[in-house]
Amino acid sequence: MLAIGYLKKDKIIQQKGWTVAGALLINTAIVQGLKYTINRQRPYEQYPLLIHPYEYEQGKSFPSGHVSTAFATATSLTLTCKKWYVVVPAFTWASSVAYSRLYLGEHYPTDVLAGAIIGTGSAILSNWLNKKYFNKKK
Repeated sequence: MLAIGYLKKDKIIQQKGWTVAGALLINTAIVQGLKYTINRQRPYEQYPLLIHPYEYEQGKSFPSGHVSTAFATATSLTLTCKKWYVVVPAFTWASSVAYSRLYLGEHYPTDVLAGAIIGTGSAILSNWLNKKYFNKKK
């Protein structure tokens, strides 16, 4: 969105792109901070005889970074493009990412739920900050 806004020299699309980029930046900062603070093992590390993941990932479990990024993206797109044909696929994709993290044994349900909440909250915060500080009133 941001790149297209600059290519087309469209200030509205640029601002929407910065809102999405801000959501992803806020999201990443919160998730990485929590991962290192909470330091929770992944389910397959905690229960190696019960859970056999598709692949072993580095890093800690809580919260799910994949899920938070998916929900930050879906919520940002929803807040900037309020059309059903954007909202439905975006949240379908984000929900499928959440399901896959559970199915693959990479996260606990609470990791996924926290990721969804953090991602959604990051997008809402970024949208609010963008409107408060960068909207030019006519």
